[in-house]
Amino acid sequence: MIHVLDIKNKYFQDIKSGLKTFEIRRKNKNYQINDKLKFINLETKETIEKEIIYISEGAVYNLKNIIVLGIK
Repeated sequence: MIHVLDIKNKYFQDIKSGLKTFEIRRKNKNYQINDKLKFINLETKETIEKEIIYISEGAVYNLKNIIVLGIK
């Protein structure tokens, strides 16, 4: 499955360069390992696609409805 996500330019550039290898989001979609995230840069409309390789439930850290996605 492909999840389309809008993202601010700074974070988009960090993902594109490989510096940022995770994404923190609300748990409002059925994210699964091997799903794709299609990021759309809000400023330039450029897109990049990454794969979910790890999922950490934010509830572990007492953050309700938050999910941390490891991406590559």
